[in-house]
Amino acid sequence: MEFFPWINNIEKLKETLAQLEAKAPALWGKMDAQQMVEHLNLVLEISNGTLDVVIYTPEKYIEKSQAFLMSQEPLPRNFVAKFIPEEPITHKNADLKSAVEVFLNSAEKHQKYWHEKDAENRNHPVFGNLNKTMWDCVHNKHITHHFIQFSLIEALN
Repeated sequence: MEFFPWINNIEKLKETLAQLEAKAPALWGKMDAQQMVEHLNLVLEISNGTLDVVIYTPEKYIEKSQAFLMSQEPLPRNFVAKFIPEEPITHKNADLKSAVEVFLNSAEKHQKYWHEKDAENRNHPVFGNLNKTMWDCVHNKHITHHFIQFSLIEALN
């Protein structure tokens, strides 16, 4: 599967998110559009050094989960990680526009944080301790998954 080309292309993120409407229906799941953007932002904050997290996946499953991460397999629809609440988290930002601005700032911070840090690692709660390449794969899959969820893009095959 081809994933959304956001790496080094914040403009493409801006253009795509400009199409998102607050009342846009999701093809699956319980989140509304703003919650989805805030959810994507949370994962960016983990990767860009803003938030530190523990790894929930038992060590014996890390290799398998990282193999999936590095594959061309998409994230499954309706997947909810054990550490994510069943019900979506309430809005953190005043509105969708504010949430998008925060998200785009976090995406830029991610790019700056990882500039020339190929040897550094940061924890992901599911996939374990990841380097820059692996984090980029996380975001490629994650952003693609949620952009498809809200019909911002079609599945890129």
